[in-house]
Amino acid sequence: MSKVLVIPDAHLKIEVIEHGLELAKKYRADTIVMLGDYFDDWHSIDRDYDDMLIYIKHVLKSNPNVIPLFGNHELSYMGYPCPGHNHNQNQKLYDYLYPNYRFLFGVAIDGIFYSHAGVCTQWLKENNLITQNDLRLRLPHKAGATLLETIFDKIPNMEVFSHVGPARGGNKAPSPLWADLTELIADPAPVKQVVGHTPVKQIEKIERVWFTDCHSNYNESDEYLLVNDGEPEVVHYDEEEYA
Repeated sequence: MSKVLVIPDAHLKIEVIEHGLELAKKYRADTIVMLGDYFDDWHSIDRDYDDMLIYIKHVLKSNPNVIPLFGNHELSYMGYPCPGHNHNQNQKLYDYLYPNYRFLFGVAIDGIFYSHAGVCTQWLKENNLITQNDLRLRLPHKAGATLLETIFDKIPNMEVFSHVGPARGGNKAPSPLWADLTELIADPAPVKQVVGHTPVKQIEKIERVWFTDCHSNYNESDEYLLVNDGEPEVVHYDEEEYA
C-alpha cells in the first residue's frame, strides 16, 4: 500500500508541477503520478517548450518515484498531431519522448488505474484487448487495475492510443489519451480510475472516476489529489505555507 500524489495536466505551466512536488514532500508521498499533457497551451511561445523540457528532464532525473504518463499532447509529437501542436517542436520532443522508457500510457497502484483520459469499455472491446470473461469477471474487482496495466503493456504499437471519439471530433471508441469526460462517464471500464484531460473547475468524482484537470484553461485552482492506500482525497496548495 502506498501514498500517491497526482499532478494533472500542466500545459507548459511549470508551477503546476512544482506545487505538486511540494505537496508530495509535505504529505510524504511514496509515488508521484503525472497525468500527461506537459506541452502545448494557448498563446505559448517556443521558449515555454524549452523551459518545460529542461524542467521535466530535471524532475525525472531527481525523482525516481515520479511516474510520468503520456497525454494526447505528447502523442502529438510522436506522429499523431492534435490541436495546439507546435511544428517547431516536432523533432526535439520526438527525440526525447519516443525512446524514453519512463513515460507510460497507464499505471495501476493499489487498485486504481491512472491514465491521461480514462479507459472506456468500448475501446477495450473494439480493439480486442480484453476477453468477455475478463471484462465481466476480473475487471470489476480490485485486481482489475493490475489487469489493465498488463493489457497496456502488451499493446504492440501506439496507434490504438490515437483513437478519438465523437465528443472530440473523431469516429472511433475513444482511447485512454482522448476520452472526453462525457464519453468516460457514459462508458467507463468497471474499475476505479484517476484521470485528467477534460478541464474541470475543481476536482470531482463521478461514479468510480476522479477527474483532476483543474489547472487548464487559466483556471486558478489550488487542488491536487492525494491517494492514500487506494483512497483519494482532495488536498490544497497553500501559497503562504511555501512562501
